[in-house]
Amino acid sequence: MMLSGNKRYTMQELASRLGRSARNIRRDLNLIEASGFLLERENGYRLLADRATNRDLKNLLHFTQEEVAILYQTLLLIEGDSVIKERLIRKMNTFYDLKALEQLRQKDDLTKVRIIRTAMEQKMQLIIRNYRSSNSNSIEDRRVEVFDFLPDYRAVWCYEIKSQSCKQFKIARMQAVELSGFRWQHQEKHRKPFTDVFRISADKPMHTIRMRLSLKAFNLLMEEFPAAGEHVVTEGRTYHLKVPVAGYEGVGRFVLGLMEEVDDIAPAAFRNYLRKRIKNMEKRTESDRSQQ
Repeated sequence: MMLSGNKRYTMQELASRLGRSARNIRRDLNLIEASGFLLERENGYRLLADRATNRDLKNLLHFTQEEVAILYQTLLLIEGDSVIKERLIRKMNTFYDLKALEQLRQKDDLTKVRIIRTAMEQKMQLIIRNYRSSNSNSIEDRRVEVFDFLPDYRAVWCYEIKSQSCKQFKIARMQAVELSGFRWQHQEKHRKPFTDVFRISADKPMHTIRMRLSLKAFNLLMEEFPAAGEHVVTEGRTYHLKVPVAGYEGVGRFVLGLMEEVDDIAPAAFRNYLRKRIKNMEKRTESDRSQQ
């Protein structure tokens, strides 16, 4: 049931949510495939939705993310604590990512998600109003063909008409979304490039990063980037991360925020990137002091 939705689950998420070892989860996944279901394994696990058997499984006892959010909010409105209320929330948490739903509820993004899902199902182009882009440092409307959610429902994969390329668009940066009235025209170009555990994308992995993490750094890594867990080897209270990345930007932000908790960093090109970022920061600090 968990794998029948749009969300992709990492091995660590499946093992944690179901209280089973990774070895047992792999055995279950193999059994699911042997039973005739198509299982997608790239960037996490989920059932492909183009098989009749998969659709039947979803219809058996499956709610959309929006429906689950309404049920969840209704449960929260019930005053007091009761055994039944707690049991229902636990059951929902077994099959649905309530943490992601709570984030959506707090950010008031459910309306956007509902319209985006409609655009995907009807294969309609979508207008993103006043999208705030950090890369281009601009705020403007975007016409896109949205074809998938990222696992945490915080962003979507789109083919942008203007740039003629596939990109991630974060839902929180959208002021509003609306259906354009035009059908998809570029479905053959819809593809998801490689996305690393730090949520940076490229056509393919560009580098392999290695580093040693303290317990504090490891905890923060798991909290912010849980998909990285599959790339960590543990030795006592020391953690070794070796992971392919699409670029230095995402992993660089993580390391620069934890300089005293991370060492044995490789390759040399990544160390040089970090040094350059630190020097640029020092120059800006000195410039600010001279102007005061």
